[in-house]
Amino acid sequence: MRTIRQFTSAFDYDLNMPVLILVLLGAGVLHACDTWVALHNATADGSVILAKNSDRPPMEAQPLVHVRRSSHQPGETVQCTYIRIPQVAETYEHIGSKIWWAFGYEHGMNQHGVAIGNEAVWSKEPYQWNDGLLGMDLVRLGLERGRTALEAMHVITGLLEKYGQSGDTERAGEWGKANYHNSFLIADPQEAWVLETAGRYWVAKRVTSGVYSISNIYSIEDEWDEAHPRLVEHAIEMGWTKSRKTFNFARDYGDYWRPDAKGPGDMQIRRNMTLACLKRDTSNITPASMMKIGRSHLEGTLTEPRWSPSEPFWPTPCMHDSARSGYHTAASMVAHLRAGEPELLRQVYWASFSNPCCNVFRPLYLNGPSIAAELARGTSTYAADAPWWWANRVKLFCDLNHKALAPGVREIFDATERWEMDRQREVEAEVRKLLAAGKKAEAVEALQRFTDANCARLETEYRRFGQTLPGALKAAGVQYLFSDYMKEWTAKARVPLE
Repeated sequence: MRTIRQFTSAFDYDLNMPVLILVLLGAGVLHACDTWVALHNATADGSVILAKNSDRPPMEAQPLVHVRRSSHQPGETVQCTYIRIPQVAETYEHIGSKIWWAFGYEHGMNQHGVAIGNEAVWSKEPYQWNDGLLGMDLVRLGLERGRTALEAMHVITGLLEKYGQSGDTERAGEWGKANYHNSFLIADPQEAWVLETAGRYWVAKRVTSGVYSISNIYSIEDEWDEAHPRLVEHAIEMGWTKSRKTFNFARDYGDYWRPDAKGPGDMQIRRNMTLACLKRDTSNITPASMMKIGRSHLEGTLTEPRWSPSEPFWPTPCMHDSARSGYHTAASMVAHLRAGEPELLRQVYWASFSNPCCNVFRPLYLNGPSIAAELARGTSTYAADAPWWWANRVKLFCDLNHKALAPGVREIFDATERWEMDRQREVEAEVRKLLAAGKKAEAVEALQRFTDANCARLETEYRRFGQTLPGALKAAGVQYLFSDYMKEWTAKARVPLE
């Protein structure tokens, strides 16, 4: 008979195992994302590393955009997803994972080494519709206007108090209406801030060491560093708590009865799991280990699927859509923030499209190198020239017979990532020498050659998979429970899925 320890050995959860098993068996399916961070004393090189998986509806492209630093004239405004707000004098260069129809980002990083990811949370506060800022808009505005994590956090809270946060967060007619409030994990090369919001109210906590993770549940309870000035008073007025002594933000502001919220236990599961993985690797966390967490389907545990990662009855970090839960990981980020490096190398943005388990991360740099314009292509209709769609088509083939196709895809992309990381060390050593010699233009050119070579290699690999996977699937046969669901959505998006 297998023991609980054997069932969970792949992750070594430092939890009460029988309780964990009961929670897993009772969990439901929800729209979920995860953002997690490791601070200096938790990483192998003393850096700060922030990672996120962004879960979105099926066939909704989430391409990657690169926006240069810009100056703006007095009186200029900026059109966000639903409202127009005053522009600032200067906006910073950044990379953002952009849902194709929205102004804002699910996650991103700027030229100063500020990285942000956000999560959906549900509160008792009223919801605005189409007359405020999306949580994704706030991510982008924080990156454009914040030089540090603290400054970006204050940008977000100031805008939140003035304009509020708003839906509709899913494009009308494609999936349905949704609305929620937001939590954020904001990091720079020195520290991280957790910011959790409920309508126009907010609370924030500074993280200076160790690890932290947020998911679709409030994490801040009765200890924080900054907050809306009427946070506790408002909760008392609403009858959610009796006094400052009894106040608990997560409990008192959270709404755990909404159908889309599912319940506090369900939403806590992924946060507990990413935290357990981080704690397991503490002091040795690297970008590669953060990628591994993002690719997990909890293999080797009770929830390991039989045919496809789309089967589990609750979402794992790498979430696959199905007829039971229409969300999948549409893009992933690992932001490597290094305080001791020169400006060109201070931050590295590792980006993956679609589900990271059957795709590849590529390293990108700011403050000089440009990022291939084709990475920004993609809508909710298939396009043969859009890298996001190359990645998503590979994911769709792998879903149809994950055991037969995914290992071969992973083998190729694992080799690519190893090559990237080995070559990264060589190129960065060259860049440091060039910078020391005062040759910044040559240093930028060296990084540009490196990123261009990565993009060219990946295009070749994706196009090869586009040619070989149909035949491999035909030989192996379909082993997938939700074929009608996939047929419906791939037909809507006009995806060539033989």
